[in-house]
Amino acid sequence: MLLGTLVLGGLLAAPTALAAPVVRAAPAKAVPAVAPAKAVPAVKAAVARVGASPAKRSGGCPTTVGFSAVVTAKGRGTVRYRWVRSDGGAGAVKSLRVNGARKAVVRDRQTYDRTTSGWQAVEILGKKSLSAKARFRVTCAGPAKVWDVANPLPARPGEPLTVAAALDARPPVHSGACPATVTFTATIQVSRTPARVGYQWIDSVTGESLPESMHFAAGGPRSRQVSLPLGVGNSTSGWKAVHILSPNGHDSARAAYAVTCRTTPQSPSPSATPTPTPTPTPTGPPAGKPEPRIVGVTPGDYEGDCTEPLAYQAAGRVTLPAGPARQVTYWWILDGTAWQRQVLDFPAGDRPRSQDVSATWSLGPGAGGDHTIGLMVEGGPAGPAEHRFTVACAAEPERADLTVRYLLTPLFRGDCDGSFSAGTSALVTTDRETEIRYRFVVDGKPGPTRSERLRPGVIQSIGDFWYSSARTSGTGIVRLEVLNHNKPVKEGAYSWTCVPPDPSPGAVRINELTPVAYYGDCVTAPYVTAHGGFAAAPGTQITYRWVIDGEPQTSRTLTVEGSGVVQVQSAYWSRNSKTSGTVGLEVLNHNRPVAQAAYPVTCQS
Repeated sequence: MLLGTLVLGGLLAAPTALAAPVVRAAPAKAVPAVAPAKAVPAVKAAVARVGASPAKRSGGCPTTVGFSAVVTAKGRGTVRYRWVRSDGGAGAVKSLRVNGARKAVVRDRQTYDRTTSGWQAVEILGKKSLSAKARFRVTCAGPAKVWDVANPLPARPGEPLTVAAALDARPPVHSGACPATVTFTATIQVSRTPARVGYQWIDSVTGESLPESMHFAAGGPRSRQVSLPLGVGNSTSGWKAVHILSPNGHDSARAAYAVTCRTTPQSPSPSATPTPTPTPTPTGPPAGKPEPRIVGVTPGDYEGDCTEPLAYQAAGRVTLPAGPARQVTYWWILDGTAWQRQVLDFPAGDRPRSQDVSATWSLGPGAGGDHTIGLMVEGGPAGPAEHRFTVACAAEPERADLTVRYLLTPLFRGDCDGSFSAGTSALVTTDRETEIRYRFVVDGKPGPTRSERLRPGVIQSIGDFWYSSARTSGTGIVRLEVLNHNKPVKEGAYSWTCVPPDPSPGAVRINELTPVAYYGDCVTAPYVTAHGGFAAAPGTQITYRWVIDGEPQTSRTLTVEGSGVVQVQSAYWSRNSKTSGTVGLEVLNHNRPVAQAAYPVTCQS
């Protein structure tokens, strides 16, 4: 970005709140955006054949992109890995057991409901680099299409099968006592019967579930529902979606949820000794009785930093033999303490019936030791199905002296269309090599805690972005909080100014100009940037240039792609006078629109 202009085609995927951090170029080379964890595998591992499928897709949305890679390992022990994303986010930590030589295909899926581009890569925990990147691009033709009860899939008897899914979360927002339950209900429709439909649950952190199937009897209803209860033990947020595996399938959009626990979770301290519970006999439950099973726990055994809460997820399944319709009560047990009871409704069936359940929880600081998660059903085995896992906490690193040199906040000016992006960044330095934990707080709402590896003498920029649903102008506060070492903080104001679109703009319209406000020590010249955006018909070639403090920069030419919207970013520049300045964006062809705005510089001690 120091040498030219960065062009961002289309729009980024919209998170429900703060998105994962964006690490931008700084005056010196920085380390990778996602810092490696401290655990060092006892085996040697490598990653190859990283790819996305489909790598490019244009058409209706929502849609799902699959990612895969081949991990090869030699030795004896455990390889821990996770998927890392171009927006700075990371998936759950997963593991592979190795005893000799092993080759395994690892996978992830993500669902997108708007035009998106980026990459995913695999990080082997303990290594200082990422794998090759699987790059992808999704171009959505118009707004997301949702087929639900209010918008049923048309019937097409005798034609090739078409399948569509819709999904909602109830409640989407919970604030109160925990553990709480969020129930995801998927509505799956088919264009004809009979039909058998394959589908998967997609999770924002853990990726894809095991494939499931659903049968639609001849002459029966063309719509069926399936629910996935999620037990939530601590404050968290995320999303799920449904991916249709059958041909001619329409995936669901993301169903987002957010849980804020206002009381102490009903689970013991992680350091408490688990209460012994009976173990079911290997012969299984008597005939006609439900049977629980824990399918998997992520991340499972863990080695690394425990100073921040560790997020866990468990997937379970309750199976009921053939018989009449029945309700089955179940509950999760964490380290010997039972969570609240929940009820599953099983329809009548002449073959065994199964329903999936899931749980998420966090283990707080000092969570080292052995833990047990259990799944119990009423009227089933005498004891719960159990999964045991171990947390090994690394020693706290020596305290470093951290300095936040500046904070850049956005001053958005453009179309307030209910989904525009804003970003912030900060420059951080350290007196020794260390890992920092930090978060950005926007208008009092903390984003997720992130980590970054810092080295002395290297200037590093960390950042975050979010989407706003505002349709009228306003202001707010962005605050950077470093959560360890000497815990520096810095905050500044940001704003958004809504500009009504020109009713007759011509061929090209500037739909965004976003300079940044600088809040810093001004020891060196403030280092700032700006973002812009154009709206034009697909295929339009736009020649434009930035004008910095009255000085025109080198012109650039780009072609608008299928979304009809393109974003650009100027190179960073230094404000040697250490005072406020102006930045402009000029289109040099077509109807030649121009936009200009001020960028304020605030020097602080």
